[in-house]
Amino acid sequence: MASQIKAPRLRSHLASVFFRVALLLAASTLAVAAVMAWQSWRIADRVAKDGVAETAQKATEAAAISLVQPLRFMDAPRAQLLLSDALLSGGENSVAGLVIGADGAPVAEGGDVDLDRGVLLELAAAALASNSRVEAEDGHLIAIPVPTADPAVAGGALVMSWSDDAVIAAIFSRKMQMLATAAVTFAVMMVLTMLAMRRFVTQPLRQVDQAMSRIAAGDYDTEVPMRTRRDEFGGLARHLADLTVALADGRAAAESRSAAHEAQNLVVQHLSDGLDRLAAGVLSRGIDQRFPDEYEGLRANYNRAVSSLRDALSNVRAGAMNIHSSAEEMARASDDLSHRTETQAATLEETAAALEQMLSSVRQAAGSAQEVESTVRTASQLADQNGSVMRSAVEAMAGIEKSSEQISEIIGVIDDIAFQTNLLALNAGVEAARAGASGKGFAVVASEVRALAQRSSDAAQQIKALISGSAEQVKDGVELVERAGQALSQVVEKVGQISGLVSGIANVSQEQALGLNEINLGVSNLDRVTQQNAAMVEESTAAVHMLRSDAGKLSELTESFEIGEEQGQSAQASGLHRAA
Repeated sequence: MASQIKAPRLRSHLASVFFRVALLLAASTLAVAAVMAWQSWRIADRVAKDGVAETAQKATEAAAISLVQPLRFMDAPRAQLLLSDALLSGGENSVAGLVIGADGAPVAEGGDVDLDRGVLLELAAAALASNSRVEAEDGHLIAIPVPTADPAVAGGALVMSWSDDAVIAAIFSRKMQMLATAAVTFAVMMVLTMLAMRRFVTQPLRQVDQAMSRIAAGDYDTEVPMRTRRDEFGGLARHLADLTVALADGRAAAESRSAAHEAQNLVVQHLSDGLDRLAAGVLSRGIDQRFPDEYEGLRANYNRAVSSLRDALSNVRAGAMNIHSSAEEMARASDDLSHRTETQAATLEETAAALEQMLSSVRQAAGSAQEVESTVRTASQLADQNGSVMRSAVEAMAGIEKSSEQISEIIGVIDDIAFQTNLLALNAGVEAARAGASGKGFAVVASEVRALAQRSSDAAQQIKALISGSAEQVKDGVELVERAGQALSQVVEKVGQISGLVSGIANVSQEQALGLNEINLGVSNLDRVTQQNAAMVEESTAAVHMLRSDAGKLSELTESFEIGEEQGQSAQASGLHRAA
């Protein structure tokens, strides 16, 4: 049983802020300490190793300088003594030493040479050969040539083996002591830190938590501690005190609201009863029970609204009766107007049909007149073209007459040429007769030329006679063509007059068609308007009948309300008076 009680407490402590903050501080401290210890551990090892290496170098160099005289005079005991002193001065860090002469033979040795004798001899020989310092890779073996008077020649070599194990072991021991001291210091500081946190953090939080628990239980008179502190807990305590005051005010306000709510419930109950009566159509009763003072105005407004609604319904009832009576008269008038409008629409429709037939006839007449006008215009154009042809023929006849005169002149010239040729041929015959026998051939030619001239003269006389006859006929033709042209001009003039008359008839017919079309459009518009009026009259008649029906329904609805005997009688009297 005790273990069951301790388990929740343990879980509570583990889940507390105190434990989490302590765990965070411990983790942070351990992390910082571990990093610093690791860094110091590495630095100490590095410093120890560097110190051993530096000591080894300086000790080996000093020993090599001290071996100058012994190796110069090959004093082996002196060299052995100096090597032992060097190993002794190195303490635990020096392991072994080996001295070789200029010929490479060992002169002196000390320490644990047997462990790595071959390595020591090899490293000393390398330093002697190179006349320079030689070190192993780990720095624990150092070989230095022993100088002579000639810097280029070594008198021997010294090699020493060093170790930093003793220094590392000594440092490790001190590290363990430091870690133990640090652990004790960490434990003591954690205990002190947890005690300080319990005093300065946990206890104030518990006090505030206890106060908040009492306030949460409804004890708003609880004294909140630590309100005078200037840290975060003081601010939290002051805010909690302000919240307590606000909660107390809220509880007082809630009590006030509860009392007001009870009064509101009473008012709402009476208003609900009154609204139920209104829903049932009872307008003769108001709310008689007095309300609290702050709601008395609401009761007065409700009673005034019921009274106004009662008066309004009385007026509506009277108005419904008047509307029903007026709707009866309007319905009869609308029915008569509908019949007259239908008769007028039918008459206009017949008139529109007759005008449409007349307009069709006038359009046909106008079309025929336009066709006649087009035909006369074509005939006039043909007559004008024939007149032009006649004028061209007269001009051609005049040209032919002129050409005949010119041909007559040419024929006269040809006749004169034939006469002259005949004379020349006669003279040539006379001259040929005088010439005798030598002129016979010339006489023959002359006679032929004379005969030819005679024929040409005869042909010219015939052509002249023919042309003279042609000229007379051409002149007669010209006179006939001129008379035909004059007659054709008269025909063209008459055709033009006929075209003008037909064009006037066509224009008049077109104007008549346009006028009749406008009249037809007007009648059609009047017919459409009449049809629309008839439709509107039908709609109005339907609306009037609907109004009459609605007025009857409105009267029936108002009858369902109870508005009191006196107001009902006054409403009926008012309705009868308005109907009269």
